[in-house]
Amino acid sequence: MGFFDRLFGGRFTMPPPDETNASHAAIMREFRTPESKARKQALATLTETLLSAAPEPERARLVRRVLRKYAVDQDATSALTDGLLDPSRGQKLAYLALLNVDWRGFDGFQYLAPHLASASGVQEPYTYLHTGTRPMQAVLDSYDQWLTGFGKRFVHLDSGGDEYVGFIVDAQRVEAIVELAQQAGVKVSLEGF
Repeated sequence: MGFFDRLFGGRFTMPPPDETNASHAAIMREFRTPESKARKQALATLTETLLSAAPEPERARLVRRVLRKYAVDQDATSALTDGLLDPSRGQKLAYLALLNVDWRGFDGFQYLAPHLASASGVQEPYTYLHTGTRPMQAVLDSYDQWLTGFGKRFVHLDSGGDEYVGFIVDAQRVEAIVELAQQAGVKVSLEGF
């Protein structure tokens, strides 16, 4: 500082700012509100519910992954989709819980939809043949109608992008899942977005 003091004529004479005695953890606790704690708990419960078919170690790993992404800087929807849909560290195909297809991803849907149905407990295999005449929303609606025969529903998740993201739940639990997702800050619906 002596060099700058002489260079600029004594303008660097202010004392350094006062330091706080609070730790980093104490400062971060002040930023967390009770609503954010409730939202984090709802996100953890929602993720566990979606991954109920996965074995306990896999489910715990993915829940931790989603909560880490949520804690860093992401909103609940991004944390859920990024945590589960990451190709290298996300969900495994055998325990597929969250489906993500592009608006023109008919091949991806044809490959992933049977795995999603199987992982959610539907015993009958799902077959889809692309005709090229229907948009993806209509394909997902027909998939939902097929699932209704097994007591399941396909619930859409609003990811904010142009892709279609969704998951399968029991038909009688749709309202509870929608409410839980709303508490977590995630927009879900039986109709597409």
